[in-house]
Amino acid sequence: MRMDEIGWHSTHSSSFRNQRPDGSGDWLFLLIKTPSRICTGGSTQTMPAGTMILYTPEYPQDYGADGDLYIDDWMHFEPDAGECALIESLRIPLNTPVVLRNSTDISQMLREMCLTFYSVKPHRSEMVDLYLKMLLYRISEQIGTPEISAERLQWIHECIVRKPFDDFRAAAFAAEMSVSLAEFEAQYQKGIGISFTDDITRSILHYGLMRMQNDDLTAEEAAQICNYVDTDEFLRLTKQYFPDGITE
Repeated sequence: MRMDEIGWHSTHSSSFRNQRPDGSGDWLFLLIKTPSRICTGGSTQTMPAGTMILYTPEYPQDYGADGDLYIDDWMHFEPDAGECALIESLRIPLNTPVVLRNSTDISQMLREMCLTFYSVKPHRSEMVDLYLKMLLYRISEQIGTPEISAERLQWIHECIVRKPFDDFRAAAFAAEMSVSLAEFEAQYQKGIGISFTDDITRSILHYGLMRMQNDDLTAEEAAQICNYVDTDEFLRLTKQYFPDGITE
């Protein structure tokens, strides 16, 4: 491995934003210790503290603060062929923000790498190489997909049913549980029997139908309450989700 630069606990103000449209020309590993905003693939995500991202050399970089402070550990480097193969075999995501379950251990390892790299130890390069391999294995442990408990999924479902107009976001639940958005949605579909988005839609429509049934609201009034401008669309969806009508 060729280490270019490494830094630990770098602190910036709320205005911090780093944009490299053509990438940095080398690999960049970030461990972001504060809430942040990261743009990948044209989409900006708000990420919690403890988020990592491993950028490849030419991938556009756009990340910065999402609060009063921005703090990160970072490493510019060039892995050799064996280390690239290890990254691939461990299935470490590239150019994708990932929330770690325990970022403290990763940060401590980066601190040791930083101190070693800037030291005058005779075998510092060899030691940094070993630290990188240890870091990759530790990251692999951190990003293994945990199974979301059935009780937790049921609790989310019940919250949606009770308060369908609340601001429920799959991405927020995924980050909270340290899984990818796709993995959260897959586990929700499997555990509840309906997709997260469809569960919200179904619960909103159920509320509208209940108001029509119990409060003698017209279809137009129920559609408005459910935030549907088009009454015909509201009625079409209610028939799709509730072909046999509803009961209490």
